[in-house]
Amino acid sequence: MRELATRRLSAKARREQLLQVARDVFASDGFHGAGMEQIAVKAGVTKPVLYQHFESKKELYLGLLEEDMARLLENIVGAIGTAKSNRERIERATGAYFEFIDTNEGSFRLLFRETMGADDSFRGAIEHFRDELAKRIAAVIAAEAALPASEAELMARGVMGIAESAAQWWLDHRSVPRDRVVKDLSDLAWRGLAGVPRKGE
Repeated sequence: MRELATRRLSAKARREQLLQVARDVFASDGFHGAGMEQIAVKAGVTKPVLYQHFESKKELYLGLLEEDMARLLENIVGAIGTAKSNRERIERATGAYFEFIDTNEGSFRLLFRETMGADDSFRGAIEHFRDELAKRIAAVIAAEAALPASEAELMARGVMGIAESAAQWWLDHRSVPRDRVVKDLSDLAWRGLAGVPRKGE
């Protein structure tokens, strides 16, 4: 009966369903605490069906990381692209970051908590995401600041570090409204960036 149920979804839809179930399990139990049998049961499929889509727990976890990082990067880049000034870009990017966290807490915990002490390939995937995001933010800073590209990226990583650290704290202190967090962090970042010499000065 359960095998019949697995045939009702397309391969793409089944993969998405498995990823969603796995995301919840990993966020709750961590990579080492979660089991493929547990994920299969929660998804309503057999283990062979799960292994048809993902050859191992590691491959499943990497699939989750890649999907979640792609969504977060897309959201932030989209927010930057709709802004008309650098200050607005900072505000919109910060807003997109915290909106993702607010609506995808399990994903964020996978990205920036569970992977910290995990497999090298997991940390490598996170670093690749950070590299890509740093390039986008550095391009915004370099567009107006009289800085070498390396210094623009250094400042971009500083802004990212502030946001990531604050987000880790905010997950456990939700009494502070999201809008307040975004405003305070945007103001802090902008005050720092506003002091950087601009091109032509």
